[in-house]
Order: sequence, then C-alpha cells, then structure tokens
Amino acid sequence: MTDLYIPIAQVILAVAMLAVAILCIRLDRKITALREGKDGVAAAATELALAVGRAEASVAALKSVSEAAGEDLQRNIEEARAAAEALKFLVTTARAIELKPAPAPEPAPSRQKRDLRWDEEEVEEDFRLARRGRPLTETWGGLR
Repeated sequence: MTDLYIPIAQVILAVAMLAVAILCIRLDRKITALREGKDGVAAAATELALAVGRAEASVAALKSVSEAAGEDLQRNIEEARAAAEALKFLVTTARAIELKPAPAPEPAPSRQKRDLRWDEEEVEEDFRLARRGRPLTETWGGLR
C-alpha cells in the first residue's frame, strides 16, 4: 500500500505545484501592473500638484478682482447716497414751494387821470401854441 500512496502523493504534489505556478503567474502580472500603475500614480500626483497650483493662482486672482469690485461697489453706494440726499433736498424744496401760494404780482403803478374837459379859452390857446411849436411836416401833412 505504501507503493500506492507514493504515486498519489506525486500527482497531488504535481497538481499543487501547477496551482502554485498559476498563482505565481497571476501574482507576477499584478506586480507588473502595480509597477506600471505606480508611474501612473506619480503622473496623477504631478497633475494634481499642477492643478492645485492653478487653483491657488485662480483664488488669488478672484480675491484681487473681488476687492476691486468691492471698492467700485462702495464708491457707487457713496455716490447713490449723495444723489439720494440731493433728491431728498429737491423733493423737500419742491413740496415747500408747492404748498406756499404764489405771491400775487404787484399791480402796475396807476397813471394819473387827466381831466379831458377843458375850458374853451385854454383849448384855443393850447392849440395855437401847439401849432407854432410843431415842424411843418407834422401839421396837416405840411399844410398850414
């Protein structure tokens, strides 16, 4: 019986060695893939470092742009407040003017009324004086 165990043990040992050989081949492939992946991981880490650098630069640029925009916004707010104060003043003034009645215009100075009734003697005398004092062109078209 011992003679029978030896070939069976050899077959079992051959199968086990074959299984170990298959496992070694698979392990070699995994190690090779890991080594190649290591280079890929190193490249990915390098790309990640570059991306982080670009992100930091972008954040710095955004910070400077946001500060400039904040200053512009503050300036616009101050201008708007000044304009609002000016408008408030204008509205208050307009309301004050609107509520006050307009001053009545002063009447024009009245002329003194002349008495058109004259005595006949004065009329005749004034007529003679007026005729003498006027140039010829003003009296009846130059006629006397």
